Amino acid sequence: MSKLTHFRIAGTDVILQDYEDGKGKIILSNDDRDYNLSYFWGSMGQGYDLTKFILNTNDGYLINKLGQRSSDGPINIKKTMANVRKYIKSETWWRFYMNLEADKELREALNRVQQFAGCQNEFVHMMQDLEVDFPKQGHYHEHESDFKEMIQSISSEPWYFIVNDEPHVNVWLSKFLPQLRKHLRKEVKP
Repeated sequence: MSKLTHFRIAGTDVILQDYEDGKGKIILSNDDRDYNLSYFWGSMGQGYDLTKFILNTNDGYLINKLGQRSSDGPINIKKTMANVRKYIKSETWWRFYMNLEADKELREALNRVQQFAGCQNEFVHMMQDLEVDFPKQGHYHEHESDFKEMIQSISSEPWYFIVNDEPHVNVWLSKFLPQLRKHLRKEVKP
């Protein structure tokens, strides 16, 4: 009872392989973006073939099976740095601006990270190497250990601040799946 269906939509080869009732595989091969995605379902439910299954399944589920995990997407450096700054502000609200020199150095160091970190690894490396001097001026030097502790806390495990954008393949799938369903609905019409 194996049935193979092949068609093309928007530069993408679509192969639906129904093996038996409730079992099948989808293969998507896109020329423009060089995406080659596939997934096998061993239990779609009694009376389901791939066409019926795809038409009755939501995008989130299909993207989860065919695409990448959201944590694998590219780093969103603006949102990541906003997390870092929010943490600093929450940890230092009572002594914010007590040492304007140290605050200025910290802002400049964070701006450099935001400007030059192009990926997760660069962000982590730059944050782990973060160095900010605490100028000893007036009576503010009493806060130096608190300041150094705060710098240590953000540089020791910087990956917790990372915010990722949706992986490009998932964005593509979210646009492609409605086209696939439209094609499948035309094929199913009585």
